[in-house]
Amino acid sequence: MLRTTPAANHPAGRMSPAPARLRSRPVQDRTVGKGWVGLVAQARGHGRVKPQVAHSPLVAGPAPLWALFLFTFLNSVGTGVAQNGIFFVIDRVYGSTRTANYTLGLLLGVTYIVGAMGAQPLVRGLMRLAGLSERGVLALLMIVMGVLCQVTWLAPALGASGVWPIWLMVLLYSPLSGVLWPIVESFVSGGRSGEGLRRTMGTWNVVWSSATVGAYFAMGPLLASVELAGKIVPLLGLVHVAGVIVLWKLPASPGEHLSEQHAPHPPVFEKLLTTFRVLLPVSYVVSTALGPYLPGALNGLGVAPVWMTPIAAGWLIARVGTFWWMGKSAGWHGRWSPAIVGGVALVGGFAVCVMSPRLVGVLGTTGATGALFAGLLLFGTGMAVIYTAAIYYALEVGKAEVDAGGKHEALIGIGYTIGPGVGLAASLGVDRGAVAPGLFEPLVLGGVGLIAVGAVGAVAWRIGHARRAAKSAR
Repeated sequence: MLRTTPAANHPAGRMSPAPARLRSRPVQDRTVGKGWVGLVAQARGHGRVKPQVAHSPLVAGPAPLWALFLFTFLNSVGTGVAQNGIFFVIDRVYGSTRTANYTLGLLLGVTYIVGAMGAQPLVRGLMRLAGLSERGVLALLMIVMGVLCQVTWLAPALGASGVWPIWLMVLLYSPLSGVLWPIVESFVSGGRSGEGLRRTMGTWNVVWSSATVGAYFAMGPLLASVELAGKIVPLLGLVHVAGVIVLWKLPASPGEHLSEQHAPHPPVFEKLLTTFRVLLPVSYVVSTALGPYLPGALNGLGVAPVWMTPIAAGWLIARVGTFWWMGKSAGWHGRWSPAIVGGVALVGGFAVCVMSPRLVGVLGTTGATGALFAGLLLFGTGMAVIYTAAIYYALEVGKAEVDAGGKHEALIGIGYTIGPGVGLAASLGVDRGAVAPGLFEPLVLGGVGLIAVGAVGAVAWRIGHARRAAKSAR
């Protein structure tokens, strides 16, 4: 998912005072982004929070986890299809070009960031002008997103043809998704703190990442025919209908943020946090360059449409498994090895994926496809290691930086645009005859690889410097 989600990342808080019948509580700033990063500052008690006041007994408590996780799963299926799997749908139903895919990927990143950055004022406005609670805003989003999913079904009836209706749908759906996830995150973190919050976020990570895997596998049989593939996006409307039903099990507003006292953390944690803040946006550069590339690569390898998304889900599967393992294990805490393993796996996996079509002459079609899948597994492992470690240290360092969430959003936003931008530049060069077709893969690998290798090299230097400093201090 866009990051990634990925977009795809900020300290969550209240957007505006809720109606008096609900509670009297401090006013906090809601922020934007999806994932662990978006919960960092709330877990640390950051944000511009006014002094505590006496609370009404009607203050909403923590939202029930089963409802939160189900709502998250449903909407992650939606974003998995509409923002990640959409390249396969467009390629199958309308036919697409590599340049078009990278253009759409770039626009997806830009519109998601616009939506995420506008989430705070939009929700404030809806709460003030329409009297909606956060749950009401979520319900409105479900309705609008569900209607958008019917655009491709309604377009022919209205005399519209071609690929532009689905592009319109995606580019409107993406910013709404950017508004959606900050609100969901506030329900996840509201009323929770400390170890309970960290465990909840760990499970939540597995839930949303598993949903994306499920979406990819569900798409496989539907991509077997053009007619069925054309029904994928309209079927997402059912997901949003189910989301509205689940919403009524959530409180009208997120639970109150609970502050916690932080135990002292080892000094190395701050160095590790800085290191993973370098690797995290770079991982999004790589992932957003890889997504639009896969349909064409799998087509070139002769993979049947029914198997395309299951194979492409390789990195998503590895990500879920790594999320689960790192959430259960504490052996990597405070160690530099995850930075090395994550960086090498990220760059190595991407390199194998991009170069695998060139291995057909050596390994054959089946062997080259297997190499692509292995590269995806390696890449997904690196993504998950970097993502998990970055959030863990952001949580543990505590009050090191109040504006941590904002910094993460800016960095990840850059990653969302640079990745497909590199692929688009290389593809345009080939289309216009400025670059030989055989140089596309090396150009993409070189452009993204230089960014990634530069970041990994900087991390390696930092690790070596830290170790030398530790030895000299003994």
